[in-house]
Amino acid sequence: MNYRDYVFIIDKNNNPCNPISNGFARKLLNNKSAEIINHDPFVIKRTDEYLREDEQNNRYVLKIDMGYKHIGFSVTNNLYEVFAGNVDLLEGMSDRLLARREYRSTRRSRIRHRRNKNVERNVINNPNYTNGNEEGWIPPSIQHKIDSHERIVDKIASWIPIDHIELEVASFDIQQMKADLEGIKLNGADYQNGEMKGYDNVKLYVKERDKYTCQICHKKVDNLEIHHIKPRSQGGTNKPGNLITLCKCCHQKVHRNNNNNELFKQLQKKRLSDDYKDSTFMNTVRWYIYNTIGKRFDVEAHYGYITNRNRNAAGLPKFHFNDAVCIGSFNNISLAKSIYVVEQKRCNDRKMVAFFDAQYIDSRDGKKKKGNELCKIRKPGASKRSTRKEDIENDRIYRQKKVSKGESRPVCHSYCLKAGDLVHIKDKNIIVEVLTVQKLNKKSGYSVKILYKNNDPNSNTKTPSVTISSEKYEILKTTGECDRVKIVRTRRGMIWRRYDRLEYEDKYGDQYHVS
Repeated sequence: MNYRDYVFIIDKNNNPCNPISNGFARKLLNNKSAEIINHDPFVIKRTDEYLREDEQNNRYVLKIDMGYKHIGFSVTNNLYEVFAGNVDLLEGMSDRLLARREYRSTRRSRIRHRRNKNVERNVINNPNYTNGNEEGWIPPSIQHKIDSHERIVDKIASWIPIDHIELEVASFDIQQMKADLEGIKLNGADYQNGEMKGYDNVKLYVKERDKYTCQICHKKVDNLEIHHIKPRSQGGTNKPGNLITLCKCCHQKVHRNNNNNELFKQLQKKRLSDDYKDSTFMNTVRWYIYNTIGKRFDVEAHYGYITNRNRNAAGLPKFHFNDAVCIGSFNNISLAKSIYVVEQKRCNDRKMVAFFDAQYIDSRDGKKKKGNELCKIRKPGASKRSTRKEDIENDRIYRQKKVSKGESRPVCHSYCLKAGDLVHIKDKNIIVEVLTVQKLNKKSGYSVKILYKNNDPNSNTKTPSVTISSEKYEILKTTGECDRVKIVRTRRGMIWRRYDRLEYEDKYGDQYHVS
C-alpha cells in the first residue's frame, strides 16, 4: 500500500483547486505566488492570476461515515486518497440543556409577580409563535449533531473541489441487537411482541423479571424498590435494562454518601444500560442528513455491509477513516499518509451566573468536601414532602471546619483566547495550545493554562500556565500580541490534529481502543 500527502490550494477568489504535491506548494511559496492560510490541514491561497477554471477538473468524491459520536471522512478519486480523518462530536448537549432549564427556573422563581400560566402570552403578542412541537421539529441535541455533519462537509468543500458525495446510511435492527445480547432467537412474530408484552407498566415487568428478589441480599421481600443503575441525573433512562429491584435497606446503602460508595459502583459494573442511542440516532436522522446535503451536492447512499466487506478485503483495520474510504468501492488506491482527528470545542460558556459551593472539612476522613456533599438528603423511597427524621439522612453533622464560603459570580466577560488556540510564548520560545483562561483579579490579571509536551523529566508541573497582567491582556485583545504572548492561530469550534496514519493504527489497533 502506498501512502502520500497532499497540499490543498484555493485561487484568489477562494475557489478550491486540485490538491498539489508538497514540492509544488513549496515552489509557489518561494516564488511569492501563494500564501499560507491554514496549517492543519495545510492550505495555501494563490496570489497570482491563476483561476480554478484554468485547470483540468479531476473528479473528487467525499465519502462520509455518519455516526452518533464520530464522523469518518475520506476524499478520493480513482487513483489516490488526498484527505482522511474523523470528527469527535461534542457530547453533553442534553446535560447543558437541563442545566439551562434549572438556571431559568431559579431566576423565574425570584420574580415577585406571578403570571397567569393559563394565558399564552407569546401567542397573543405573536400569532406566528410556535413552541417547538410543530411538524419537522428536531430536539436541539440531535439538531446539533446534524449540523455538525453539514459543517464538516462545507469545510472540506472549501478546500477541495467536491463533485460527488457518498454517505453510509446504516440501518440497525435494535430488536435483533437486544436478542443477541440475551442469547434469544427471533422469529417473525417476535418483532411485534416487545419484552414488556402483557405487563401494565415498567415496574411490574422489572419485578417479575427479577423474580421479586432483591439483587443484593437475594431476599424476597414485600417492600421492593426500583433502582436506576445509571442515575437519571447522569443520562440514565427508565428502560428495563437500566432498572433492577432492591429492598429498602439495600437501596439506602446504595445511595449512601451521595452515591459515593463501593456498592453503587459494583452495581454499575454488574449490568450495563442498553440505551442504543447511537443506533436510534442513525435510524431516525440518516435520511434527513441525506436530503439536506443532497440540496447542494450530488449525493449517493450506501449501506454498511458493503463497507465492511470492502474493508476486510483490503485488510484495513477498523477505524472511522478506513470505513469512509471503503464506502461504495475500494480499488487499492494510494492512501493519505496523514490523518486528522477533529475535536469539537465550545467557543463560549453561556452562563449568566457561576456558583461556587462552600467547602468544609469532613470529620470522618479529614478531606475537603463541598457543601452539597455534606447536607441533608431524603432517603430513597421517602416522600418528597416528608420531614420525619427517619426519612432524612443528615450529613451536615460531619461539617468540621469551613474552608471557603460559597458565592455566586456573574459571568459577563468574553476572552480573546479560547480552548484550542495556538499561542507563542516568547520567553520560552515555544508554541503551545490554550486549555482555558481564568480571570484572577484586577491586579493579578489573567491566568492562561496551556498544553504542551514537557521534555523535562524533573518537572512536576501537570498543567502549566502563563499569567498576563490586565494591561497586557488589553493589548493582546486589540493587536493579537503583547511582550510575552503572541496569538499564532485561532481555532474556533473545531480543532484539527494531524497524526501519522501508520503510527496511529499501530498505537491503537482499532477504533475501540482509542481513549
